[in-house]
Amino acid sequence: MPAPAADPRPHRAPKALGGLAALACVACCALPLLITAGVVGGGAGAMVGWLPGLAVVLAVLAAGTWWLGRRLRPCSCAPETAGGRRCGCEPSAEPLRITRVDRG
Repeated sequence: MPAPAADPRPHRAPKALGGLAALACVACCALPLLITAGVVGGGAGAMVGWLPGLAVVLAVLAAGTWWLGRRLRPCSCAPETAGGRRCGCEPSAEPLRITRVDRG
């Protein structure tokens, strides 16, 4: 099992919140048409008023969770690949040396 810091899978919360925001936007536009057509009852008209606000809140939450996930995510390299250090993404005090590799 890979270490949590080495897990490259994206988190699902921003995608789920973004999808719910898109669904709220679609419902906000579609509900008045569905009420007019008689497909949905008039009681659904009460939801039309707060759907735009809900869509904005969900979109802000999606953006916030995405930003926090990017900002707070630890390094993407496992301790095994970092030569025993906690994370290979830490800055090194030694200068980087580029050498030629002979593949004889």
